[in-house]
Amino acid sequence: DPFGKVTGLIEGLIERLLAEAGKEADAKAFCDTETQKSNQRQAELTTQVDKHAVRIEKSTAHKATLAQKIRSNQAEIGEIDTQDAEAVSFRQKEHDAYVEAEAEYKQSAEAVANAMQVLQDYYAQGAFLQTGAKQAPELGGAKTDIASTILEMLEVAEADFTRLLAETEASETEAQAAFGRLQQDNKVSRAAKSQEKKGQESEVKSLEMNLLNYKDDHASSSKELDAVLAYQDKLKPQCETKVMTYEERVQKREEEIAGLKEALEILSA
Repeated sequence: DPFGKVTGLIEGLIERLLAEAGKEADAKAFCDTETQKSNQRQAELTTQVDKHAVRIEKSTAHKATLAQKIRSNQAEIGEIDTQDAEAVSFRQKEHDAYVEAEAEYKQSAEAVANAMQVLQDYYAQGAFLQTGAKQAPELGGAKTDIASTILEMLEVAEADFTRLLAETEASETEAQAAFGRLQQDNKVSRAAKSQEKKGQESEVKSLEMNLLNYKDDHASSSKELDAVLAYQDKLKPQCETKVMTYEERVQKREEEIAGLKEALEILSA
């Protein structure tokens, strides 16, 4: 039965086409699923890599800023220490000068007071002698005036030394108070700068730990992204739709014509 041959031929073609269609369908489903999954994972990993890169950049910049602030605080602490040392040295010299001046003014005032006492005793004794010897009144009066003038001069000198001593003591008291205020201000400023520097150093350590984690995450995500991209490259040959060339279309058409001619020959037999 020539139609039996045709039937068998057609059935064979149908089975082959169905089999090819099934394989193509399975391949397309696989490609669609894998392409979608890989594209989604690529987008997620790209976002992660970019996020880690931004964090690394910001943390690195912030660390550099903190390092500059730490150097600035350290320099300011050094300036405070230098200023404090200079103030201590100046205060010591100032105090030494006060001690010397105080001793000089005290000694001078005491010397004048002693001299006044000696002169007063001398003049008092001289007046008694003059009275006992019954010297001329005009001579005795002249000596009395001279004694009074000398004692008055000595009293002025004593008052000057006493005033200078008081002024020196007042200056010393004020200088010591100003020095104390300066030291207290320097102490507070240094403590504040030291505390600020300590906090910045602690923040730098925290940043360094974060940077290590960010870099590890960035490297891990980049490695996984590279693997996904490599997998996508492997999928391309079997999943990308191929456009038939002119030669392929001619060959396919010729094969179909040959098949039809064979079918006609079979039917004509």
